[in-house]
Amino acid sequence: MSELSEKCYSAQWMKNLEYVLWNTILNGPKKYGQDIISKPDIDKLAELSKSCNCWILFDDVEEETAVDLVEWIKKYNDAVSLGPNIINS
Repeated sequence: MSELSEKCYSAQWMKNLEYVLWNTILNGPKKYGQDIISKPDIDKLAELSKSCNCWILFDDVEEETAVDLVEWIKKYNDAVSLGPNIINS
């Protein structure tokens, strides 16, 4: 995930990266910053998250933090319903 942030924004972890990347898993490739999150990028993200049954989010205290996929999906859906622009960051 941080590799994609570096590729697209030259930043270790862009704000809301976890939401943007999950949205690409759900909706397909998209331009992000200076590059594109491609189908191979998405396939790798989906494979890795499925194999470890988790997703990484950024926590201000713990930084990159793994959360169970069930918990992540609820968090993602709640966040997008409250602020749909979170996936356009």
